[in-house]
Amino acid sequence: MARRTLILLAIALPLAALDLAHKALATTAEWAYHPRGAAWILMSACVFAGCVALARVPSTLVAVNAGLLAAGAAGNGIAAVAWERGIPNPLVLDLDRSAIAFNVADVFTLAGIVALMVTLSAVTIRNRAQLLPPRAFARMLIDLRKTSIRGSGRSSRQDP
Repeated sequence: MARRTLILLAIALPLAALDLAHKALATTAEWAYHPRGAAWILMSACVFAGCVALARVPSTLVAVNAGLLAAGAAGNGIAAVAWERGIPNPLVLDLDRSAIAFNVADVFTLAGIVALMVTLSAVTIRNRAQLLPPRAFARMLIDLRKTSIRGSGRSSRQDP
């Protein structure tokens, strides 16, 4: 697991630094700054932490793709703190009647999400013999619920 965590960080940190350097050096139109609040910054930190937790999955490819998503979360999270006006979005896709402003971290985030969906699905399918059968999983959830209700001192009966 430590090796996969190092791989994840070796991908995430340089890519986040690349994104921040691009944001600092590129010209951003005044309208292309997107202000974010504390909750959004906390969410970015949670996404980064969730990506690091994915290093527990026994797959190097999952760690690589989680590093890509973590880079996007870190780049935008740090930018939300570092830039007073908001997150700079120097890349602009000019359409006929509208424009889409984004940054390198957004690209990392979207690519990481897609890549993680594919690799996590592949790992799950490859290791499906280790999964609980659906009925056993449902029984486990029911037993957990019963245990938590008994432990809380509440009755499982619902009053009308």
